[in-house]
Amino acid sequence: MKRATRTIVTISDAVNRYVEYVVFAMMVAMTTVIILQIIFRFFFTALSWSEEVARFLLVWSSLLAASIGFKKGSHITVSFLVKKFPENIQKILSIIAYILEAVFFFIIILFGIKLMIVQATQTSAALLISMSYIYSIYPIGGGIILLHLIAHIMELLFVPKNKEG
Repeated sequence: MKRATRTIVTISDAVNRYVEYVVFAMMVAMTTVIILQIIFRFFFTALSWSEEVARFLLVWSSLLAASIGFKKGSHITVSFLVKKFPENIQKILSIIAYILEAVFFFIIILFGIKLMIVQATQTSAALLISMSYIYSIYPIGGGIILLHLIAHIMELLFVPKNKEG
């Protein structure tokens, strides 16, 4: 099981590194589009597509960045009560919390796919692309977080806490 755990954790780490690059590129693109929008609005004719592109990039980068925060454990948690329990109880409570989170993100994935199917015929106003591409962030982001959750659960179960190296 240690080999499977290592494999899942390695995949989770690789996906996270890739997502970090994608989010950085999206933020650079969004900033560039907004700067162009300001320049064109002030000096020329406003770009009809720029606001929509910036909005879609903001949504995508925000949800992908949430997966990065989840991987790194940097989201806000309320753990003062859990830390009062013995370590083995803390581990059980963590596993229960991870399972509940996994159920939540599995539901996000399912409803995201359903939303993509329902919105497949609708197009965005300026770009005229299918809105299913925009809504695909829900199953993609949910899937990435679910992968990170599986890696966290496997580490918690199969990797000793004080393990070196």
